[in-house]
Amino acid sequence: MFLVDLAHAALEQCHLKKEDPLVIGVSGGADSLALFYGLHHLGFNLVVAHVDHALRPESPDEAVFVAKIAKELALPFVHERVDVRQIAEDTGESLEEAARNVRYGFLMEQARKYRAQAVAVAHHADDQVETILMHFLRGAAMSGLSGMAYRRVIPIYDPDIPLVRPLLSIWRSQIEAYLAEVGVTACIDESNADITYFRNRLRHQLIPDLETYNPQFRSVLLRMADILGREDAFLDALTKAALERCLVSQTEERIVLLVSEFEQLHKALRRRVLRLAIGSLRPDLRDVGFDAIERGLQFVETPSESRAIDMVAQLNLVMVQDYLIIKTWSAELPRWDLPLLPSEDFTTLLDVGESIPLDAGWALDAEMLEPLPDDPLSLARKLGPYEIWLDIDQIMLPLTVSGKKPGDTLQPLGMQGHSQKISDFFINTKIPEHLRPVWPLVTSGGEIAWVVGLRPAEPFKITAGTKRILVLKLRQTKSEGGNMKNSDYRIGIP
Repeated sequence: MFLVDLAHAALEQCHLKKEDPLVIGVSGGADSLALFYGLHHLGFNLVVAHVDHALRPESPDEAVFVAKIAKELALPFVHERVDVRQIAEDTGESLEEAARNVRYGFLMEQARKYRAQAVAVAHHADDQVETILMHFLRGAAMSGLSGMAYRRVIPIYDPDIPLVRPLLSIWRSQIEAYLAEVGVTACIDESNADITYFRNRLRHQLIPDLETYNPQFRSVLLRMADILGREDAFLDALTKAALERCLVSQTEERIVLLVSEFEQLHKALRRRVLRLAIGSLRPDLRDVGFDAIERGLQFVETPSESRAIDMVAQLNLVMVQDYLIIKTWSAELPRWDLPLLPSEDFTTLLDVGESIPLDAGWALDAEMLEPLPDDPLSLARKLGPYEIWLDIDQIMLPLTVSGKKPGDTLQPLGMQGHSQKISDFFINTKIPEHLRPVWPLVTSGGEIAWVVGLRPAEPFKITAGTKRILVLKLRQTKSEGGNMKNSDYRIGIP
């Protein structure tokens, strides 16, 4: 029965091929020996790999034991001894975490060397129960309560080679019975009885106690994990589709989502989409905590004044109008397809009949409107954000085009002479903080006449008595890599 179950799991669940090389981690304990002998009996092409963590006095003998078995069966054997305790001290990892990283790192290295189809390890059904309980006690989501997968790529170790667990549906009692049947005596790791380790306390204390409430507790938990795993896979498909609907662009360092689409998702999907986006940028991140995800969702609902927060694992969230940017700390924020100043200290003069170049292939033109049209007030109200008409007799020429300066104020059109700080105006109009220093301002005699593309100033507006009109107009002179046509981003002037 053991071999039947193993063959089904290896071929159907782990999708292994018998003829392709398969690196198998063999510690010398019962679990890995059963997997080793079982797969060898079934005809798989094995490469035997052993890692000595140097944590116990008997560990060198176990390496010799595994090497001897591999030699007897004429199988390739690879081995590494690593001082895991020293690595844990150097990295600040727990012993268990350091050992796992060393072990999987070595196994994947050998898999690349032998061009193996996968790395096989001996996690079994009892391990699965313990893992699910550990996740439950730590407050895991559905993916954690689904437990370990039969086949999974772990990018931190290798982006392509999967880790497979063919024993995942086989109980420890079945493993021990199989070893007795084939006459194999395994090495005994005394640390497995040490209840100072969290997993061992679950194994030797909590699980037996829970079985007094339900003798079938372990089987019930596995069934639950199987159901949740299938539902989680279904939700994963929905999450990927939802991310595609929200996605504006994606690079290795930055993902941009459309907020209006994101906010239409059910909150459960928003959580998963945000977690998926984070995982895409940080594939080596083992888990994203609930608090971090909730903080991100709250930020989308009510952005901070700076419209940016630190997230997790050196990632930021930034809001730019209707766009949510998830980015690494090192990634620069895009300047978009906006008519920005070339630099923060840029200053130039603009007179009638002149034009000045701006970023992204834009230019700012100044020209007289001649002849004066009928009903210019009505026409001016229909202008878009790219053009304004000003009363030239209220202006001191030449105009100055520059960025904001400390203390700058604006009397926005329609506010009846009330002034506000330009910094407050940028906040109210949701201009991202990183764009404010290079947003062009047109000033007359030191007074702001136009926040380019956003709002003209009240003192310079045309009236029924205006005799001469100055037209300030934004114009795209050419297509550049950062403009809307060629850019990954779909953003314009607010």
